[in-house]
Amino acid sequence: MAQFAREGVRYTAQAFQQMRPARRHVILLATLSELEATLTDAAIGIFGSLVGRAHLRARKRLEQRVAISGSEGRERMVRVAKVLEAITRTARNGEDISAAVQGIASFDVIEADAVIIRRTATPHRDDVLDEIAAEYRAFKRSGPAFLRAFDFRGPASTMALREAMAVLSDLDGDWRKPFPDLPPLDHVERRWRRHVIVAGGIDRTHWEMATYSALANALAAGDIWVPTSRLHRSLDTLLAPAGVQRQAAFTLGDPHAWLDERAEKLDQSLSKVASSLNSGDGALFVGDRLRFPKDTRDDSEDDAGQKFARTCYRMLPATRITDVLSQVARWTGFTQHFGHVSTGLPPTDERAFLATLIAEATNLGMSRMAEVCGAASRRALLRMQTWHMREETFRAALACLTDAIHAEPIAAWFGPGHRASADGQAFYLGGAGEAGGTVNAHYGRDPVVKIYTTITDRYAPLHHTVIAGTAGEAIHALDGILGHDSNANLTALHTDGGGVSDIVFAVMHLLGLDFEPRIPRLSDRRLYAFEPANRYGRLSPLFGRKLNRDLIVSHWPEIAQIIGAMRDRTVTPSLILKKLSAYRQQNSLAAALREVGRIERTLFTLRWFEEPELRRMVTAELNKGEARNSLARAIAFHRLGRFRDRGLENQQIRAAALNLTSAAIILFNCRYLGRAIGELQRRGASVDPAILAQLSPLGWDHINLTGDYVWAENLKLDADGFMPLLTKPLP
Repeated sequence: MAQFAREGVRYTAQAFQQMRPARRHVILLATLSELEATLTDAAIGIFGSLVGRAHLRARKRLEQRVAISGSEGRERMVRVAKVLEAITRTARNGEDISAAVQGIASFDVIEADAVIIRRTATPHRDDVLDEIAAEYRAFKRSGPAFLRAFDFRGPASTMALREAMAVLSDLDGDWRKPFPDLPPLDHVERRWRRHVIVAGGIDRTHWEMATYSALANALAAGDIWVPTSRLHRSLDTLLAPAGVQRQAAFTLGDPHAWLDERAEKLDQSLSKVASSLNSGDGALFVGDRLRFPKDTRDDSEDDAGQKFARTCYRMLPATRITDVLSQVARWTGFTQHFGHVSTGLPPTDERAFLATLIAEATNLGMSRMAEVCGAASRRALLRMQTWHMREETFRAALACLTDAIHAEPIAAWFGPGHRASADGQAFYLGGAGEAGGTVNAHYGRDPVVKIYTTITDRYAPLHHTVIAGTAGEAIHALDGILGHDSNANLTALHTDGGGVSDIVFAVMHLLGLDFEPRIPRLSDRRLYAFEPANRYGRLSPLFGRKLNRDLIVSHWPEIAQIIGAMRDRTVTPSLILKKLSAYRQQNSLAAALREVGRIERTLFTLRWFEEPELRRMVTAELNKGEARNSLARAIAFHRLGRFRDRGLENQQIRAAALNLTSAAIILFNCRYLGRAIGELQRRGASVDPAILAQLSPLGWDHINLTGDYVWAENLKLDADGFMPLLTKPLP
């Protein structure tokens, strides 16, 4: 059925007309079934966005009101003081108080001042929900239609919410229908209650908005699910879908033995660091906060590394991106992984396929590529994209190039090959694509999407995914290290602050992997222990509450089920982490995983205190990802580097082509840099291994990425199949 659906979404109406009836009906059934899940997920996503937008607009109105109130506050207080003085003076003199007051301001102005002063003087702080009622119009008609469109299910604990949804569906946004005297209230969160329950009974507007908000949260967390959805199914179905062949049952062993071992290690590590602080060694306190000594860098070594890199790159042959891909395809056969959707056969016209790949990677587009490459028409390029380029073919081809990069002898100097780093890169959207993006204040006022990419310590791109510009990176941190198809045996992952969360720490440790991020403002993070904080001397002000051992033990089997599903690739880590992160604070399963993560994050923090080499290594690995982002930016430069694709699927294809093309350039550079170093050694030059480790295969000055998208008819190759190096005298 999945295969039929993959074909069905690509067929035109004319193609369906030419099929035999039996085949046409089967493919249509499979396609419509897949489309039902896609549209269900899209509708639920739109509903969640509407709820989020309502809260965002309410917050902006609140901020605007507070700003206006602050700017006018002094003027208002001076006016009120004058009014009070006038009342006092005229009352003592027996004069007309009304005339004296109106001589200062009208009664309407004074009344408005009184309302604002009373509101700002109330004991509760300003609340976003004070402004939420104005957003009700967006839900009055669309909300009931959304509720009637799907079969919402949930456990017994969500009964009150589902009853409230039934009431909303019956009311249908019609205020002429009588509102129940006692509507369901158990689903209303505490922060909503003072707005919902008022002196005269129930405020219907706030009750409806509270219900829609609760539904959005429940859908995100998995407390409410829709059977026809792909993403919003029940947690049990996600972790153990019907018809999926399971591997051997995953177990985590005895929770008490694991906790005893971690508690002992945690206590020893904390005591050691506390003793070090008391003796004046290690990290230093500034007030009640820890400050780390800055790591010094050897600039002379950096200069020598840059000089050596320039020498090597000057020897590399100048070439076009078209010929780079052709050579890499000949070395690795990565184009053979792009099987046709129906037949599984690879592309018959390699140049047309590579032109399509370059058009996607460079953001040029099919029409312009067809005009400049001379390899095929626009229709032929679109056919290549439609029938050969999809997620699974890109993943297989990328794994092929990743393995090839790791097999290069020079790559061993870049890293041991078992570490990976992940980082997000923002791409601005233009044209029709602007409607599909979100605005992230960090990147300015234009809508963006982010490509979250995982690379190995040998610079090999491993995995990528397109996420919203405002999406948290932490939930996607594990997708690359757990979802790649290469043979790289990865044991450690590095991220910057955006990829850090306690749940990621927990999952990585329970999978037997090391999570070593660069945590911003680490001195502001709390430490955790099973023992009282005062046991650890000067560290005691840094502790949060004690860890809850019983909570971890009670949810150990459920934690093992989640970890096993991730290990077996039954569920994408980002999907399950998104649901766990969306759980309300009182959800005990998410809280148990956070407790495990706090143990591991505390142990990692103590390592960060004491191991300068760890801090330098993590920074060096993350810098590789930043440097790789520069190469990606150089490749995708057309149309001002802005993606103009509205749909997520097209954006994913563009991101996959960009990642694959960058991997091809990295492999090309590895091979030719290895030959250049061999030539230098043959000519008697001394190559320092420490300098060699600083070399990077990310250079692109010798590759023409812009406009010249043709293939050399008679490419000069030596006996080994390589272009000759440039013979330059040694500097």
